[in-house]
Amino acid sequence: MKTKIKGPILTARSFFEYVKMFNLDLDLLKNKNILDCAAGASSFTALMTSKGYKVKALDLLYDKEYQFLKEMCEYHLDVLIKSLSSLKNHFIWDYFKDLDELKKHRLEAQNQFLEDYKIYKGEKYIKANLTDIPFFENKFSLILCSHLLFIYDHRLSYEFHLNSIKEMMRVAEEVRIYPLIKHRAMKSEFIRKIKDDLMDRAEVKIENVDYEFRKGGNQMMNIKKI
Repeated sequence: MKTKIKGPILTARSFFEYVKMFNLDLDLLKNKNILDCAAGASSFTALMTSKGYKVKALDLLYDKEYQFLKEMCEYHLDVLIKSLSSLKNHFIWDYFKDLDELKKHRLEAQNQFLEDYKIYKGEKYIKANLTDIPFFENKFSLILCSHLLFIYDHRLSYEFHLNSIKEMMRVAEEVRIYPLIKHRAMKSEFIRKIKDDLMDRAEVKIENVDYEFRKGGNQMMNIKKI
């Protein structure tokens, strides 16, 4: 059985992690249109829409059938837990006390996602690339992008990062990206370049967040159009 995954891992982060990762004030998000980009198997969209919020999710995998994603989630979670068992000192065991609790949370989140995806595929869950988002300008008040940009800067080019952020800015008033680090708690070198390249069109801030699992991963990028 393979123990490595090519490309990003399909992980299932929870609604509660999103609130902390992105400094979300739920009262301020009422009646706002929100888009979760590269959402994977996260449960944020499922839980937010169940509470009456207006949220959609976008990912390259959202043309796949329920069973395909279910098996993919299970396999990726198994690989993740096995890999983390030998890298536990790279993480902060505060939000999760141990691997068993992490696995429990991930399973719960992915099951919430899968049940919602089964019903709302193509409606709430839309297949698309970050560089070609199928919505008109300023459709959303807020875009959230978790665990794709910056953390995979060794696999995804700077051009992809810049074009993805420009495209997210096209369809949203505000973009929040988390985390800003890659392996060994190193910040991505792309952060400074993004700030420079967006200087004339956006206000880019680095903000602390009340969440840190990967060491050093306690900041997000907040981008607002000028």
